[in-house]
Amino acid sequence: MKRRNQYISQLGVSRRIYGGNFVTEKKLYRIRQRYRYGFDYRDIFNMDMSFAEWLYSHMRMYKDNGVHDDTMTTVTFDGKEYTIQEAVDWIIENTGGFIRYGYYLDTHFDYITRYPLIGKMMSKFNPAVRMYLQEYEWLEDNEGQITDNFIKSGRLFIEIMQYCWL
Repeated sequence: MKRRNQYISQLGVSRRIYGGNFVTEKKLYRIRQRYRYGFDYRDIFNMDMSFAEWLYSHMRMYKDNGVHDDTMTTVTFDGKEYTIQEAVDWIIENTGGFIRYGYYLDTHFDYITRYPLIGKMMSKFNPAVRMYLQEYEWLEDNEGQITDNFIKSGRLFIEIMQYCWL
């Protein structure tokens, strides 16, 4: 069974590829690992993307279902002052950008470089692939900034944890 995450799906990332869903072998082994550990080896293939998916989806759920007034408490991070609400929005924006960029690189490589004919067909039938390959202006120069913002998002998450959950 493929894992599903509505928030990652809303980014336009195909369910087939996120969260290690591209791995199809050793199903019984994965079931036993999930029973024993609560996760399976697919979660450790790409730890930064696994953390990005976790952080993005949990911050989105917090924003959608949070019952706290997040505008009262502020946190200072990198010389700027954020309310908790602004910090959560910043984390969501930058983590989502990191996820989209990472999966865009994979999709672009698969559907443009390796299999261009399949890429043309997938672009016609799959809106997520079409969105990646046509609508976004991705530049390799932006990769460093996107990665840095993702790392800062993780640090900001730890910073706001002090105020919200500890």
